[in-house]
Amino acid sequence: MSLTAGALFGILAWFAAPADDEPLQPAIKTFHDDYSKRGAKDEDRILAVRALAQYRHEKIRVMTARELGQFAGVEAASKELLAALRSSSNAGKKETPVRIEILRGLGNLRVGEAAGDVAKLVEDRDVWIAKAAIDAAGKIRTPEAMVPLIRSLRRIESRNGDAETSLNPFDELFPEMITGSPLPRPDARQAAKRPSEREVLKAPILGALQLITRQTWESAKEWETWWTKRKGSFRLPE
Repeated sequence: MSLTAGALFGILAWFAAPADDEPLQPAIKTFHDDYSKRGAKDEDRILAVRALAQYRHEKIRVMTARELGQFAGVEAASKELLAALRSSSNAGKKETPVRIEILRGLGNLRVGEAAGDVAKLVEDRDVWIAKAAIDAAGKIRTPEAMVPLIRSLRRIESRNGDAETSLNPFDELFPEMITGSPLPRPDARQAAKRPSEREVLKAPILGALQLITRQTWESAKEWETWWTKRKGSFRLPE
């Protein structure tokens, strides 16, 4: 069983408390049985995760997206995550943690089909969705993301980059997670002053640009000059 599956089962145990939604308990039991049964294949486990993800419990949906992102080389997992990203049910402010985890999964699995979708979210107004998309763009190595990445770098190099970030949505969703959990921990700086957008985004943007191109420019002006000359004939370097 993977580390994320163990964490997911921990979340499901939390739902087993009497105060929680009793109608969900049969679905949780079915998931346990199907996912951990002897001889279960990756495809069987993905079907179990998919069935559980239909329930509108945010924590479960975040963890099922994270679990799908661990099935490297399994086409069904990539398709599930891409469909989830494109689904209107995962849009809106309330679904931010779910969308972040979906983007992380698509990046982890290097889903090329998601390149265009990911590139569109690089400049999302929510800094945490933008960061997840930036990270995914670098892992997928999509040239479609070059222009929005450079624009984002130029924006945060200006005074706009001084803006304080919003609260990381995972800080409120999983405040009870202990050290060692695979989930993000609250930023200690948030108790006094939240980090600026530049602090959160600059290193990921530069990292994504470097992964895509194998170049090491540092400023938006340098990247824009380099890309303008090469975008018409660019091919991903090895």
